[in-house]
Amino acid sequence: MVKHPASGWRNHYDANNVSAQEAVALVRQGDHIYIPAPAGPRTANMVLALLPRLEELAPITISALPAFDLSWYTEEMAKLVNIHVMFAAPNSRGVVNDHRADFRPWMVWAGHRAANEGRPGARALDVAMVAVSPPNAHGYCCFGASLWDQKKVALEARLTLAAVDATMPATFGDTWIHVSDIDKFVAVDPFRPPDLPVPVVETWEPAIAANVRELIRDGDTVQFGLGSTTAAVVREGALNAREDLAYWGELTVPGIVDLVKAGVITGERSRTHPNTFIATSAGNSSMDLEFIAGNPRFEFYPPDYVHNPKVISANDNMVAINNALAVDLTGQIAAGEFGYRTWSGTGGQFAFAMGAFMSEGGRSITVLPATAVGGTKSRIVGQFEPGQIVTVPRDIADFVVTEYGVASLINKSQRERVDEMISIAHPDFRADLRKHADNWFGR
Repeated sequence: MVKHPASGWRNHYDANNVSAQEAVALVRQGDHIYIPAPAGPRTANMVLALLPRLEELAPITISALPAFDLSWYTEEMAKLVNIHVMFAAPNSRGVVNDHRADFRPWMVWAGHRAANEGRPGARALDVAMVAVSPPNAHGYCCFGASLWDQKKVALEARLTLAAVDATMPATFGDTWIHVSDIDKFVAVDPFRPPDLPVPVVETWEPAIAANVRELIRDGDTVQFGLGSTTAAVVREGALNAREDLAYWGELTVPGIVDLVKAGVITGERSRTHPNTFIATSAGNSSMDLEFIAGNPRFEFYPPDYVHNPKVISANDNMVAINNALAVDLTGQIAAGEFGYRTWSGTGGQFAFAMGAFMSEGGRSITVLPATAVGGTKSRIVGQFEPGQIVTVPRDIADFVVTEYGVASLINKSQRERVDEMISIAHPDFRADLRKHADNWFGR
């Protein structure tokens, strides 16, 4: 166990406050640099400070969920630094699908298992770049309202470099680290989440929300995955009339924190963490963060706990609500890729679907509009195209919801699943889907 002296920490902190250039001067040739999800925006200056050193450091690897500009990552740069993306976003899809960056399948939970178990060929955790608050009066820095695996990697890396944001909120849970566990501190400009644009309400959103509303009961523990459809479910009031909901999730979509303010999410009936909101990250606006800061109702824990299906399933009536790009007639759920092209990634979706499947009274709800590309393409498909990655297997597929209804798949046969799925497809595509099914079953 590391012993943190009650006095003397200030000398360590002051002596190791450096510039971004001075911090990355400690990176060695061949290092593996890991940047947890929330640290990206605040550590971008350290990454950019590395660029002049790439030739002497090559080859190095950066593993990240990049939230910073990757326009610098050219074909020539890709010969010097390998970027591994674990969850693609608008600023990283291009480099992933052009194969400049390498996509790493990553379900968040047990994300460092190979290294932790010392498996042959496991990638060492050489450098961790994290984001923290300035130290409090006792020498502890806070990871704020977005913990993820920052504390874990900060404690395990050979070299830990921390971006220090003076506006980082103080939070509860496993969110504090002593300054003696960090090697270098780099002051950065305050990061504020960007104002969210006013959403364009799609015609299918109220119907999907109404269908989900019928699947939620008072006292449920809910989780929402990131995405426009899950956000629409909250925005359209699917939870507003419920009472004593609890929250256990990877993150939040807009409107979730407002449900805490409104007394809809209380956690009062939670078996595992009564009267508490549990997440690895929460808040989608400055107003959300102001409400979370110093609020003991919110507790943040790492993915090895929050995303662990065994732990998730300890919540009775666990309801996991997540998006999909497409679902086939047997219930295979695709949420991260279009064929061979990466859109996002697995994230926590499979872990929460499995946790809900294992939960007493649990339900997994997959939401998606019935069509895409302006109504010209069905999201309910007879079969996936070659190369399609399945995010959630049909074995644990439960409810699938479109604007046309709810398909209940659990414990259903293939023929029964086909009927359920066709019933929630857009009417314009049902005949083709039925023909595909008839050919499949030799009717």
